[in-house]
Amino acid sequence: MFDETDIFRRGVALQKQQDYDQAIEAFNEAIRLNPKYVEAYYSRGNVYEAKGMHDVAIENYNEVLRFAPKEATAYFNRGVAHSKMNRNTQAIADYDRAVEVDPDYSKAYYNRGFIHFRKGEFDEAITDYSTAIEKNPKDADGYVSRGLVHAMKGEFDEAIADYDLAIKVDPNHTKAHGNRGNAMEKRGDFETAIKEYTRVVEIDPKDAKAHSNRAIAYVKSGLTLEAVNDYTEAIRLDPRYAKAYCSRGMAYVRLHKVAKALDDFDEAIRLEPKNAEVYVCRGTARAAKGNRDGAIEDHTEAISLDPEYTKAYYQRGQVHSVVGNLDSAITDFSAAIELDPEEASVYCHRGVVYTRKGELSLALKDYNQSLELDGNYVKAHYNRGLVLMIQGDLDAAVKDFSHTVRIDPNNVRAYQSRALAYERKGENGKAKADMKKVKQMGGGK
Repeated sequence: MFDETDIFRRGVALQKQQDYDQAIEAFNEAIRLNPKYVEAYYSRGNVYEAKGMHDVAIENYNEVLRFAPKEATAYFNRGVAHSKMNRNTQAIADYDRAVEVDPDYSKAYYNRGFIHFRKGEFDEAITDYSTAIEKNPKDADGYVSRGLVHAMKGEFDEAIADYDLAIKVDPNHTKAHGNRGNAMEKRGDFETAIKEYTRVVEIDPKDAKAHSNRAIAYVKSGLTLEAVNDYTEAIRLDPRYAKAYCSRGMAYVRLHKVAKALDDFDEAIRLEPKNAEVYVCRGTARAAKGNRDGAIEDHTEAISLDPEYTKAYYQRGQVHSVVGNLDSAITDFSAAIELDPEEASVYCHRGVVYTRKGELSLALKDYNQSLELDGNYVKAHYNRGLVLMIQGDLDAAVKDFSHTVRIDPNNVRAYQSRALAYERKGENGKAKADMKKVKQMGGGK
């Protein structure tokens, strides 16, 4: 004759076979025979959790804790269920109780750290991940997660050190290699980033994101054809990877293959019609092909989808500027500045429009602000020099043109403009020297 233990074991076997409904029936029967059967409540909770029925799972873990209030795993599992429902406060409270009952419960520290990370509480997350590592130094995930928090804080040396430790524990940990590549990329070490993404691809050739990440590093290294090949492989692995279509499209734009780029953007929009970024990308390609009305239409749609998308205003402003809609351009650049007042290039572009409108004091103010944000911004120095020369401040203009050629020694227009400023100052020898340089660079007769 079967007792509740036999029925419970049958439920566990069915659970392992992922026959969840039959497993629940078995656990129900075991609990009917023994209403205090803690293991049956616990297992039934796990099955409901596997089915995505988090509230019902929590009810079962509550029963476990009613009969066994010192069961750390029940607190932990209940915390997991709360976390999946974005009940962060309840989840943290459960992880607190789990480590109170079992101070060595490394997974509870780890999961609590993840919630802190998700809430943007980076210091608290690092503390929890560090404790999880202390309790279980052979778990590579702890190092990877702590490294990600350091990276989010801009602490790339600390992040890379954590990824190195993770790789030492598990040389084939794809996230450790991938995240290390991301950190190297942020530091401008694209060669090492490419090596890390290549290692991920070697470990898991079907990782579409690794191909996409390596493609980004290739683009930043100027290896656009290699990037296209990686994006193509990412798309082959995941035909619904809208971002890969969008990114490959931008690579095609760099290669002046605008028709192919537009095909990719169209497909990305078909896959994700509510993705504002894709409309901006297609708008940029349409502008490159001379379809400025279509470009404005795309940027406008992007703004409709995301009214706080700075780049959409910026790009639409550029198109308005090209077609001569100067007031509309200023409106768009101003909106972009309001959303992101720390972007030097937008002030510079608005300054250009003000210059074209003859509003030189406003233009000068924008160039000054642009250079305050980025003292080596070549276009801002050059354009400010032009305004200063128009205003008759020739010494200041020469200073800006000189700064321009120091940063960009091949800037023919800067030498030409400085030559004109020198000529107006009566410094003909310096003017001739600059024009000689222009001729040597192929910029004069």
